[in-house]
Amino acid sequence: MRLPLLALWPALLGAQGRGRDLELHLGSWYGDNRAHTYEFRTSSPLSGALTHGFTAAVLLNDSLGRRRAFYGAGYEIQAFRGRRALAPYALVGAALGLSTDTAKQQLGVMWSLGGGVEWRPATWFAIGAEGRYRLEDRGPRGFWRPGPDARSGLGGSLGISVGIGRREPRGGSAAYPPPVFALPPPGTLSGNAGDVVETALDVLGTPYQWGGTADNGFDCSGLIQYAYGQHGIRLPRRSRDQGQVGAEVTPAVEALRPGDILLFSMRSGAGVTHVGLYVADGKFIHSTNNGVKLSRLEPHDPEGAYWLAHWVGARRVIP
Repeated sequence: MRLPLLALWPALLGAQGRGRDLELHLGSWYGDNRAHTYEFRTSSPLSGALTHGFTAAVLLNDSLGRRRAFYGAGYEIQAFRGRRALAPYALVGAALGLSTDTAKQQLGVMWSLGGGVEWRPATWFAIGAEGRYRLEDRGPRGFWRPGPDARSGLGGSLGISVGIGRREPRGGSAAYPPPVFALPPPGTLSGNAGDVVETALDVLGTPYQWGGTADNGFDCSGLIQYAYGQHGIRLPRRSRDQGQVGAEVTPAVEALRPGDILLFSMRSGAGVTHVGLYVADGKFIHSTNNGVKLSRLEPHDPEGAYWLAHWVGARRVIP
């Protein structure tokens, strides 16, 4: 009975690419009669606090000698997932598939709405529990106007999530090497760009927070957006979009000025996946797994050599 699910899975996995979460969820659904639920999913960052992924699902129901089932594949959007803590999240999704019983087989859609609680002790591993309301429509007529045979009800499941490929925490920063030593901030800065840098330096030590853009935490692009925003300059939210603002600057330390946005790519061909703000004297400020900190572009420093190897460009917002 699970063969249709296994046949769908390779296509769904391939659509998501590398560095994604693979998830397995097992549970029950109380729609008319109890059904066992088996779901495989993928998950990846979408935008801001949103994640998304594909799902392959099987729901099996036995009642009074009759077997009824749903086999389908679909798409989900979640909000506030991926944080390094025990935290709640919300979700909405739909799956298209085959709804069967002993008498007939029909095209069906499974709509779902709910939420869960997830504990993520590491960026590549999480466990959690979900509750969701499901509505199964049978036949095209019922997709938007549920018919009399539509099943609905609440269900729950337990899940496990494991990362594959090179991992990046939600929000675009990577699992960077720990600093060898703490760097002192540079001396007094001057000019409008210097004011932006001073604002960033004021939040040194703030914890990393996926989707964070304020004092409760920052991700890498959130820190840049915040520092410029405090001085009336609006920047895009995502790292890749910040890599298009302002004027291009040669990626060489001697060409940089305070306030320049440094662009990094953690994977070959992946584009901009991390950003930092140049301070002075070869130092830049950014938000990593360890929070907002200073690092240096220095080939003789182990951490600095890492950043130089992944540095792909720079942008100047303030001339």
